[in-house]
Amino acid sequence: MYIWIACDISEPYGRVREKCIENNRDLHINELAFLLPQHISLKISFRVDDCVSENVISEVASYLSDQPAFDIGEPVPELFGNILWLRFPEAGIMQELHSQLDSQLLDKFGIPRHEFDCDFIFHSTLFIDDNVDLLRKMYKRMSGIPLPKSTIINRFIIGSSDSGEAGTYSVLKIVEAKCK
Repeated sequence: MYIWIACDISEPYGRVREKCIENNRDLHINELAFLLPQHISLKISFRVDDCVSENVISEVASYLSDQPAFDIGEPVPELFGNILWLRFPEAGIMQELHSQLDSQLLDKFGIPRHEFDCDFIFHSTLFIDDNVDLLRKMYKRMSGIPLPKSTIINRFIIGSSDSGEAGTYSVLKIVEAKCK
């Protein structure tokens, strides 16, 4: 089983997603990213043996439920290779959560860091497509979509996939942040 961990931003970015889908009607960019709630990944997906998956999920959920809600600010639309995403400011709390998850998973379950964990970019993917020209057109259209001025993280998502392939993940658990 593969597990993935994220910050849920579907509530404040629901309107942004609707506008992206609306703007995509004539472009037909791959909408694979819309199969999951709008989110910011906290940990690259990782493989675990089925026999320990429940322990890993419980440990992660317990850790996340202890985190207070926090604001990470306003994102900026950005083209990154064949991905159009919302890039978020480098918030210290996000980096701390990411590092702590990496450490806990390694120490308690022997799950190594992924190479991308070393230079993690906090973002929320809107579109992934090999047709970069279409992505450029959508990027231009993004200037007309208002973005929230702040992004409050008050829920986390734990998801899974049997294969780890894009498009096969589903939400296993929603974890509410601790009330202040």
